[in-house]
This record gives sequence, C-alpha cells and structure tokens, in this order.
Amino acid sequence: MNNLQDKQILDAIAIKFKEARTKQGLSQRKLALMARMEYNQVQKLEKGESNLQITTIIKLMAALNLTPNDILPYGNELKF
Repeated sequence: MNNLQDKQILDAIAIKFKEARTKQGLSQRKLALMARMEYNQVQKLEKGESNLQITTIIKLMAALNLTPNDILPYGNELKF
C-alpha cells in the first residue's frame, strides 16, 4: 500500500470510531478510560493520525461494543 491508501484507511476507521463514540454519548476521555488507554491515543485516532495496533482496535471495539464489520472499511468506502 502507498501512503495515500494508508491515510484513506486510517481516516475511514477514525470516522467510524468517532461516530460510534458520539452516538453512545461518550467523551474521548470516557472512551479512553473504558478502553484502558491514554486520552491522547483516542484523540490521535479520531484525527486519523495514529496507525493503530490490532490490540488497540480490539480494546476500542470492546469498549464500544462493536464488531469488526462496524469499524473496518470496505467496498466503496475506499477509493484506491
């Protein structure tokens, strides 16, 4: 993958996590506490600035009660 493709994937994931967080009425700080991670990690994620480890994605999905299908981009969400 090239850098543009990587950025598109990170941005798509960031949007989905932010939408799920706000839909549940959670602040970034509250989500960070629930996922047992640092607040700045959540901030960077939602800005698409963090290339997440799979363990971080799983922690966030568990905290938000989401599945991979809820978060991972597919199909026409990505423009390669």
